[in-house]
Amino acid sequence: MNLKELMMKAKDLANVAYDAKDFENVETKANEVVHTTNTGNGKELIPTDVMLDPMLDLVPNYSKLLPLLPGNHGNDMPISAKVPIVGEANLFAGNAEWTSGDGFSFTPNKNGPATGEVVIVQGQFILDIAVSKRELNYGPAQLESLIRERINRSAARTIDAAILNGDTASTGNVNGAYNANAYFAQTDNGIRKVGIANTVVNVGAMTAKSYLDVVAVLDEGYQSDLANLLIIEPNNVYLKSLAFDEVITVDKFGPQATIQSGVLAKVWNIDKLTARDFPALTADSGLVSETGAQNKKGSFAVIYKPAIQYGFGQPLEIDAFKVPGKGVQLVATMEFGFAIVNKQAGLGKTVGLGANVTL
Repeated sequence: MNLKELMMKAKDLANVAYDAKDFENVETKANEVVHTTNTGNGKELIPTDVMLDPMLDLVPNYSKLLPLLPGNHGNDMPISAKVPIVGEANLFAGNAEWTSGDGFSFTPNKNGPATGEVVIVQGQFILDIAVSKRELNYGPAQLESLIRERINRSAARTIDAAILNGDTASTGNVNGAYNANAYFAQTDNGIRKVGIANTVVNVGAMTAKSYLDVVAVLDEGYQSDLANLLIIEPNNVYLKSLAFDEVITVDKFGPQATIQSGVLAKVWNIDKLTARDFPALTADSGLVSETGAQNKKGSFAVIYKPAIQYGFGQPLEIDAFKVPGKGVQLVATMEFGFAIVNKQAGLGKTVGLGANVTL
């Protein structure tokens, strides 16, 4: 080996020693662990998969309620957004012929539409699922993809449930015991809360007319707008409605009769939605009591669909963190907010609740 070769060999050994020293320094830092979420010390080595598309589209598709509500303000909303409300203008008055005087000297009346606003505040939601490496190794094929799909379904269900049951009150919550981390405590007051604050209809023995009794709670301007009304009820109330004489006969309900389709999609030409997270059993008032024995009646709601305004501050994102030797941590987050326009800008009630339904 000549002198040049010896010098090159010595340089290589020096580089190896230098690299080893650097590695030793990393290993011996006090209170420092190289892990997947430690910025500058491990996080950058782990690929993070943010599932924005096409997963985003699945949330409203899986939701039963959102596709029926026209008040969508889309994605990327601010933390708090004011939505303007414009009421109705007054009816026209008589206009006498101009026979003398200054036709332009009149005192204007307050005939213009009343205005107001609602505020949509974004609620923060999170779902954390850890899957072990062994589970991934021996579980069904595409297990991680299957879990992602289930996360999307859960997000859609959470949104529907929040619009139904939202209530941030620590006492007297319409969902029973208050829990600051529960989905219903992250957003504005939902359909049931607003319905209870309005006039609750004491139903008792339920008939098809019971739906009309709740419709009558709404502002007169909404009662006849059947295409924009929606009945929301739990499954036990829906099953009762299938047995109404008015429902099962073709002569009274035509093609919507259950005798033809087996499914009751409308009553009195009003759309019906069976909601999984609408409480099946409530107290007489329609709220879920913390005293379980008081929850033995049914309830249902009728809403004016355009009254519900909603949007996403942050669409659903699913971050996947690979933990070497352990598995995968899936963290799903979203920010969603809504507000219900009710008795604002000269407008009346947009939500009615029928309660104390005998089951």
